[in-house]
Formats: sequence, C-alpha cells, structure tokens
Amino acid sequence: MNLIRRTFGCLKPYWRHIVVSSLSAAFHALAAGLLVWMAGPLLMTLFQPAGPNVNPSDQVMEIRQVQDGDQEQAVPEDDVAAKLESELDFLARTKNQLKAELNEFVAGDTRTDTLVNFCGLIFIIAVAANLFLYFQGFFMAFVQQSVIRDFRNRLFGKYQKLSLSFFHRQRTGQLISRVTNDVIVLNETVDLGFNRLVIDTLTVLLLTLFLLLLSWKLTLLAALVLPLVFGFIYLMGRKLRKYSARSQEKMADVNSVLEETVSNIRIVKAYAMENFEIKKFFQATKEFFRSLLRMTRIRHLASPVSEILIVAAGIVILLYAGTRIIEGGGEMDAGDFMTFIIAMFSLIKPVKNLLKIHIKVQEGMAAAERIFQIIDAPILVKESARAVSKDSFDSTTKFENVSFAYTEGQPVISNVSFEVKKGEVVALVGPSGAGKSTLFDLLPRFYDPREGRVTIDGIDVRDIRLTSLRGLLGIVTQETYLFHDTVKNNIAYGLENVMMEQVISAAKAANAHDFIDEFEKKYDTVVGARGVRLSGGQRQRIAIARALLKNPQILIFDEATSALDTESELLVQEAIDRLMKDRTTLVIAHRLSTIVNADRILVIDRGRIIEQGKHEDLLKSNGLYHKLYMMQFKNGPEVENHMQIVSAE
Repeated sequence: MNLIRRTFGCLKPYWRHIVVSSLSAAFHALAAGLLVWMAGPLLMTLFQPAGPNVNPSDQVMEIRQVQDGDQEQAVPEDDVAAKLESELDFLARTKNQLKAELNEFVAGDTRTDTLVNFCGLIFIIAVAANLFLYFQGFFMAFVQQSVIRDFRNRLFGKYQKLSLSFFHRQRTGQLISRVTNDVIVLNETVDLGFNRLVIDTLTVLLLTLFLLLLSWKLTLLAALVLPLVFGFIYLMGRKLRKYSARSQEKMADVNSVLEETVSNIRIVKAYAMENFEIKKFFQATKEFFRSLLRMTRIRHLASPVSEILIVAAGIVILLYAGTRIIEGGGEMDAGDFMTFIIAMFSLIKPVKNLLKIHIKVQEGMAAAERIFQIIDAPILVKESARAVSKDSFDSTTKFENVSFAYTEGQPVISNVSFEVKKGEVVALVGPSGAGKSTLFDLLPRFYDPREGRVTIDGIDVRDIRLTSLRGLLGIVTQETYLFHDTVKNNIAYGLENVMMEQVISAAKAANAHDFIDEFEKKYDTVVGARGVRLSGGQRQRIAIARALLKNPQILIFDEATSALDTESELLVQEAIDRLMKDRTTLVIAHRLSTIVNADRILVIDRGRIIEQGKHEDLLKSNGLYHKLYMMQFKNGPEVENHMQIVSAE
C-alpha cells in the first residue's frame, strides 16, 4: 500500500489538471449513460402501435397513472417479501418519473415530430459526450507525460548524486532500463489506474443505477457472478506482478548486453567475437520473449474469462426476463427490457477496464519497486550541513591515518598518512591492485575513507562543498572520457562563457591545436561517443587542454601516458609538463621514467605506504621501487645509468 501511495503521490503537483480531467470524465460518463437510457423510450416511439387516437403525449399520462397506481397498492403486514418489495417501489416510481420527464421533453404533436426531437437530443448529447472525452484525455495526457518526465528527472538526478561505488555494482544497461522501460510501464499504470478509473467507475455506477431503477431483482441476479470475476482477477494480478518483475529484469539484461557490446565494439571485432555476441544477445532476447510470453498469457487470460462470466450472467437474465415478458408476466415493458439489456452489456467494457486496473497496477508496482530502489538508494558521499566554500589552496593537503575498503573486512587502503605541500609534485607508484587510484580518489571525494581524514589547508574535505572542492582539482586519467560533442565543447566542458581564444590557447598548450586544425570543421568537429574518432594520444591531449582551461590549483594524473605510443607520449608528456608548472601535482605513475624529477615518490603495496623519497634515494635503498624500476627497464640505458650511480656510491 505504501508503494501505491508513493507512486500515485507523484500526481499531487498536477491536481488542477486532474480535477478538470475528472469533471470532464464525470460529464462524459453522464452523457454516455443518458444515451443508454434513451434506448427504451426511442424504441417505444418507433414501435408503439399506430392508430388515429394515439398521441405521443399520451405516454406521459399513462406513465404517471402507473406511478400513481403503484403508490396506492396495499401491502399485507405479515408478508415480508411483499413489504420489502413495497419499500423498494421507490425505484420503480423514480424510473417512471424519469421516463415521464424524458417523454414530456421530447414529445411532439406527431410520432415523427417526437422522433426528430429524439434524434436532435441524441446528437447534442453525443457531441457533448465526445467533447468532454477530449478534455478528459487531453488534461490527463498532460499529467501522464509530466509524470514520465518527473520520474526520469528524479532518476537521472539521483544517478548524479550517487557515489562511484554504486555504479561499480550495476550494469549500465540496467540503469538505462530504469529510466526508459520501467518508467513507461509505470506510466501505463498511472494511465489505466487513474485515467480509466474515473470514467469507468462513474460509468459503472450510473449504469448500475439504471439497472436498479429498471429491475432491482434482475440486477441482484446479475451481481451474483461478480465475486467469481473479482476473485479470478485478483489471483491473476498476483501472478502477473511476479512475471512483470521478471520481464523488466530480462529487458534490462537486453539493454545491458546491447550497451556493453556497442561500447566495446573494437574489442569484439579484434577478437572476432561477433558471433559470440550475437548468440549472447539472442539468448537475452529469447529470455525476455519467454518472460513476456508468460506475462502476456496471464494478462490475456483474465479478459476472456471475465467476459465469458459476465456474458453468461447476461444470457441467464435475458432468458429469465425475456420469457416472463413473452408470457405476459414481466414487470417491465419491452422498452424497459431493451434498456436493461443495453445497459447491462454496456457494463461489460467499463467493468473489464476496472478489472484490468488491478492487473496493470500489479505490473506497475513491479516497475515502481525497481524505480524506488534507485530513488531510495543511500547517498554515501553527502555534503555536510556545515560545509564551507573554499576558493583557493594555500599550503598543504594531508592524508591522516586513512583507511578504506569497498567491502567490509577487505581493506584496500590501510592507515596511510602523508602530506603534500603547495607546489610539490608527489608521485605514487606500486604494483597493480596496490590501491593507487583508490587513494587519490579520496581527495575529490569520489569515496569517503572508513577511518582517518583527508584535509586541504587543515579543513576536512567532508566539510568543503563538493562543487568548491572539485573546482580546486583537475583530473586527467588513463582512460580519457570525451562526450559525443564538438572538440570545443569537450575542452570547455563544465565552464560557461568561454571565449574561443581561451579554448585555442589551452589546445596549443596541450599540443592539440595542430591536429585539431587539420580537421575539416576545426574545433566544431564532433569527436564521437567517448572520442572514438580520435586516437588515444589525441584524446589525451584534449583532456589535458580541458584541465588547462579549467586552471585547477591541484592536479591529479592517473597513469595519463601509460597507454600511448612513444611519439604520442612525448607530446602528451610535454603538455603535462606545461600543465604541472607552478601547480601542486599528484601523479599515479605506470612508466617510472615520467616521475624521476618528482619532489617525492610514495611507494604503495597492499594499501600501505612502504617507501618514500626521491628517485635516486629509492633506487639506492634496493626496496620495492628498485625492483619495479629494474623490471621495467631491464636492459635499457636507464639501468646502465642506475648501475653507474650505484658504482659511484
């Protein structure tokens, strides 16, 4: 119930549109009901016996006489059934009153005049009914599309607030499916669960009232079948919710396989795995098809079974009441009976729609559950209420007894402490999996440490506003992230009102201007998804130009040249050197030759700092750094230089 309340609570901001839609639905239902009610009188007008003394207005007098006669009937006090029937005679009196007023309203001097009046009234009511249906549909469509937009905005906004650890546990296709497929399923529930609910509920109530007025006995007989119908639909709904949840998961799997294959298409083709990926995708679509088929089987079984039960009830009533009319013992005339039959069969569609609501709501709740799992996901990296803005880095940044683990009991960083002074270049080296990237990810608060703290000028980074903190930092990683946009917009990403001259200046400093200038559209060239139209070195230089334009006070380089060829590395390294000038820099180094001039080198292994010092000092210590260096430059000139240094010592 709480899930349903939360889901339909999203309608509150649009209550005005809902009120207009609901009123329009009410008037539409009333007009549609009037059309049904007019069937009987119209039938009697067309097929009443013709004669010289017959006047259409005589019907009115005749109905009123029947009504007066009903009021004068005496009922024995000891006859309980007769007494009950007498107490319910007000239904018959109301019916006769309505018929009299309708006949009086449309009565003409001749039957032809009466028929013309009937047709005119039917046309006016039909126009009004459809006009109200239009207003109801338009205003409810506004609400539906607004709900889709709001849920998508909420999901996307939440994605931006969640920490990186959340995305490490999720497949991209699953996250995309929440915003696309699940929201559509939920919208269908809102559509049927509210849009049709108003119209069909009012229509059912009005037609049921007509049935009671025409014959409460036959109406009660028809109602006996409803518990069977509702019980069947309830069971189908429970099954459908389970199958719907599975179906949405399978659709998310299809999205995931598609996204991963397209994103890694170079690898797929390089390893000639096209057929493997095709089989994997076909298997995912097969699983989705099977789950969808199960759900469809249940969904479409509900409609014919319920309709058969309702039609069966109608046939029983038709036989019962029709036989009595034929024998002359019925309580209704032919016109009333036809109105009853039309009203009863007109009930089938709105009743079926109301029965579908339970089924659709169960499908929607499965989607809502998945959506709210994202919306309710805890935000691990939160901005403190006492957070302050910081516009400059003045002296030092410190890691004080920092420990971190992605999973409880499996530490990645253990009790690490070091200090970086303004203007220093500090490099971090170590074997793969030692915790290098994780350690530096704590500074921009991609994660928060489990123990200890990271400070800038003595202020815990958790007490600095996130936008302010990250505004101090520039980050260039090994895997360069570019957007499917122009070169200019990728360089100026995150900045407003940037002059073209500034973009070009940053590109020149990053050794990127020359290759950009060779493009046909220069800086307006679209780089493709993730910069696929550029080489690795070009992408890296675009990323460095982006960092240069941002002009950060603290730089973080995460193995920025490890994946480049020699020529590209030289160009990128030259751009990095320009970028590092007069800035505090933290470098994660894969190629140790790039950090020989660092002010300090930290050696990390299994989450702990085990060595630190300058390049020459670490080489002489014969520790882990010496081992890594010797492994990387086995027979190269660097090792010969190293041997000369050791010999000189």
